[in-house]
Amino acid sequence: MDLICRFVYKNGREYGESIDVFENHLIVKVFDKFIAIPMDKVSFDGEKITIGDFDEGKGAEIASKWLNRSKAVSDEELRVFGFGEEDGV
Repeated sequence: MDLICRFVYKNGREYGESIDVFENHLIVKVFDKFIAIPMDKVSFDGEKITIGDFDEGKGAEIASKWLNRSKAVSDEELRVFGFGEEDGV
């Protein structure tokens, strides 16, 4: 079941776009923020993702945890671990 890069709908209206699955939650980008929706509130018909009501505060908290774990590594951090030097980075 491919749930990534799909529009997500709630109450018949577009809610956001799915971008990842983390700790049994679907991570959805909603405008400029992220929200984690429990998988038991997610239904998928093979094309369209629909979500039911969920605790948005808890969803924001879990999404924040996901975001902190998903941050890209900077060039400086790569150099600390010995990567990128041969490329002149």
